[in-house]
Amino acid sequence: MEVLEIIVGDNVVEFRGEGGDNITVTVAQQGILSPEELIEKSKVMLLHAAKFGVDEENSAERPMADAGDEYRLEYHDNGEIREVGGLVFPNLDAVRDECRRSAQDLWKDALSRGEAPVGWAVRARNRRGDIVASVDFSELQHASAGLEQSPHSEI
Repeated sequence: MEVLEIIVGDNVVEFRGEGGDNITVTVAQQGILSPEELIEKSKVMLLHAAKFGVDEENSAERPMADAGDEYRLEYHDNGEIREVGGLVFPNLDAVRDECRRSAQDLWKDALSRGEAPVGWAVRARNRRGDIVASVDFSELQHASAGLEQSPHSEI
């Protein structure tokens, strides 16, 4: 689909294409992101959705337009490592944000199963295979503990 128009709402981005094709992306972080950030996050979400639906054995590599650099994310969940490659992000900050968001999702899923995972949760590699971003479960545990602690008062 060739995108002809992009409409930005409170937390919704609508990509309007030729022939009446439309794709709407709803982002949970309403009010926090600028319209430009909302569009970029929506593009990343679409890339993830498209990538998960591709049969990797039968897909051909297609270069993408200059939207950013290409990365591979590695997810450590329930003792297994899952890799998703060919993801394009506009900049390294967007890669780090996606790693943190994905790691938080994995952390919540693990807690719902009664698990307390250790080690790295999500990491990103650039085209050369270098790790450029990583989030450990311990970071999330400390952040979670900091939010749950309340000030102590002595009697």
